[in-house]
Amino acid sequence: MTARWPADPPHIAQAAERLRAGAVIAFPTDTLYGVGARATDPAAVARLYEVKRRPTGQPMVWLVTDRAQAERYAVVSPAAAELMARFWPGPLTLVLPSRVDESTIAVRAPNHEVALALLRALREPIASSSANLAGASPPVDADQVIEGLGDTLDLVLDGGACQIGQPSTILDLSGESPRILRQGAIPRTELITP
Repeated sequence: MTARWPADPPHIAQAAERLRAGAVIAFPTDTLYGVGARATDPAAVARLYEVKRRPTGQPMVWLVTDRAQAERYAVVSPAAAELMARFWPGPLTLVLPSRVDESTIAVRAPNHEVALALLRALREPIASSSANLAGASPPVDADQVIEGLGDTLDLVLDGGACQIGQPSTILDLSGESPRILRQGAIPRTELITP
């Protein structure tokens, strides 16, 4: 049976230890409940894909604490830095060139005290997606997470209901011109001028 813990400081610290050991856990963010694994642990990320039943060709978002942490893994252009200053922490995911290889990486700093506390305790990014099976409705509280993913998770941090209830907007800045890949909580008009 999946453990369900209150999202208080002692349990957040223990959840970070579980992530270091390869766990897949669910936790609240400002947008929806997320499910995640330590982003730099390939085996844990592979298990995250299995839990989600998500095709491996669909990349996960890397949740980070702030721009400084994002810059360890992504190339942050002046345009990206400006958007981070305006919308981070918050519901904006940016697709940027990776510092690790020739691919891209999607990064976001969530505006939620539990998610940020978990990231700070882990001191690494969390590879994450909404805490539901691929194609199912995304959850806004811990009950919905457990109903949808059940015993496939190691742990659910219960931080109450999410505030926004819709996914982040995904903006791709890796090419010649910005492209919105998913319309979410931040409207296009705030991100791209005509």
